[in-house]
Amino acid sequence: MNLYNLDIAFNATAENSTNEVDSWILHLEEIKQELKQYCSKKKYNNQDLIKSAVLIKASANKSILKAIKNYREFREYWSKCDGLNTNTPFIYEHSKHKSDYLKHVKEYRLFKSKLTKR
Repeated sequence: MNLYNLDIAFNATAENSTNEVDSWILHLEEIKQELKQYCSKKKYNNQDLIKSAVLIKASANKSILKAIKNYREFREYWSKCDGLNTNTPFIYEHSKHKSDYLKHVKEYRLFKSKLTKR
């Protein structure tokens, strides 16, 4: 009976985590657009150091976004595989990508606050 309850809790968690992954992707897409705007601002065009820092952040954002999109495809494939008995890789992958996403967002917010302080 306890195992059944754990399965129900995990299924609800898996559904919620799918929504979570989708919101990460939307947020990273917004950051991507924001970085494009920073890169095109005229006041930063003459400051090569700032522009290169923005381009480095854009590259990091692109990398994280690509990894999370690949993870979303992995989740879709994983949900179709009925014969697999363990959810450990799913849980590990989700926590890994969540950690990467949160770290990236924290670094981006710090970068953005320094950039807008000028």
